[in-house]
Order: sequence, then C-alpha cells, then structure tokens
Amino acid sequence: MTPQPLVLSTRDGPTATLALNRPDKRNAMSDEMLEAFNVELMRAIDDDDVRSIVVTGAGECFTAGRDRKDVGSAGSAPVSMENLSLDRSVELFTDTIRRLIASPKPTVAAVRGFAFGGGQAMSLACDFLVAERDARFANVEIVYGFPAALNSVLLMRHLGRRRALEIAITGDVHTAQEWHAYGLVNRLAEPGGLDEAVADFTGVLNARAPWAVRRTKSLMLACEDVPLEDGLTLGGQLNQLLRLQAQGSSLYKDADAARARIQDQVRGR
Repeated sequence: MTPQPLVLSTRDGPTATLALNRPDKRNAMSDEMLEAFNVELMRAIDDDDVRSIVVTGAGECFTAGRDRKDVGSAGSAPVSMENLSLDRSVELFTDTIRRLIASPKPTVAAVRGFAFGGGQAMSLACDFLVAERDARFANVEIVYGFPAALNSVLLMRHLGRRRALEIAITGDVHTAQEWHAYGLVNRLAEPGGLDEAVADFTGVLNARAPWAVRRTKSLMLACEDVPLEDGLTLGGQLNQLLRLQAQGSSLYKDADAARARIQDQVRGR
C-alpha cells in the first residue's frame, strides 16, 4: 500500500486547505509532518490563485500537539548531541509558527475535537480561528513539567498578561465557547458544522481585494508592537501611498486619453 501523505492539500476555488494527516496518532506533529506542512504552506502562499489558507486536522481532532518522540520528554537529553537534532526539531516548529504569522494571505485554523499543546499554538498562530462549539484547547505541556513556551508568547499576544498567564500556568482545558468569549475564536460552529462555517467565513475573505487584505495584515503586524503614535503614523503613511496610487491611476487615464486624441488628429491629417 502507498503510504498516505502526512499533509493533505486540497483546493476549493481560491481556498487552499492543509490537513494534518495522522488521524491514528491524533495528528501528532512529527518533524517529517512539519516539513511537509511547510512545503504545502509555501506552495499555497506562492500560488496567485489562492486567497485564503485553511489549516485543519484529518479525522476527529485538530492535533494533539508535537510528537513526543521528536521533542523528547521532561528531563531527557537531545536524541543526538552531534547533530543537535533536538535544536533542529524545536526550530522547525518555531519556524512553522513564524510562517503562519507572516503569511501575506489570511490563514484560518479550523478546529474540531481538540487542539492541545503545540496544536493550540498552531491555532493561535493563524489569523483566524473557527471551531466547533465543543472543541477543546489547552497547553497541556505545563502539566508534564514543561513551561508553555510558544503558547505563552501567543496567548500574551492575543489576550494580555492576566488572562494569558492564567491559561499558560494552569493548563486548564477550555472549550471553544469559552475561547469565543475571550476573543480567541472568531466563529463558532455547531458539532458537525465546521466545514460549512469555514466555507462561509473564507467566502467573505476571498471576496475582498487581495492587495487590500495583504496590506491590512502587514500594517497590523508592523504596528502591533510599537507605540500608538507610531502605529498611527504607519497607518497615515499607507493612506498617503494609496491616495498617490489612486491619483496616479487617474493621471495615467488622462494621459491615455490625451494620447488617443493626438493619434486621432494625426490619423485625421
């Protein structure tokens, strides 16, 4: 039998869907899976026909997080000190999170079942999160003696210190409905209705001008960690550029009209 790909990449019009595909392992993210995911993610980003990217899991859950055989367990040494395989494994996941955040195209995490540990981090790295009402989230690594490293960073980014610290340190399980109340989930779906809810949401994203979506996201990323005044300056500069572009377009139209009149006069002679 031909082995199933670790990441299923499908297209529905301008939406690319990347599904983590190890349902028998609760879609635990091995290094090999992450490498395949990054290839498919960059392919979708580079495809001019793709306007939105959905990240989901095959089967009954999003993902249980990182595959522990690749990242080790509490107190364990790197698998190979010579080639620093543990460092490589950690960097691979960190770079995946970076790529999701930096994607110029909107990314949507579609969650059913649960998203634990690294799976929660991956859902938080996406621009938007659509989840079935009874889906569950938790940074379970804290329960096993690990600090909730990337989850702490991403929760702080979304929530601020008090709520983020509570979620990161307790490791409590939260439902999608609770996360919706916190502002972490954009759309709730009834159990079994995830695909329809995601299609409705991406339909809205796909209807927007790609250049406007790209510039809106890049502006938000640029001003996220700067003082308010600097953020307003960045926004004002973008407005100036857009107005100049619009004026330039009208100037080009005027120039084209004048050129056409001259050509008509030349032909009339």
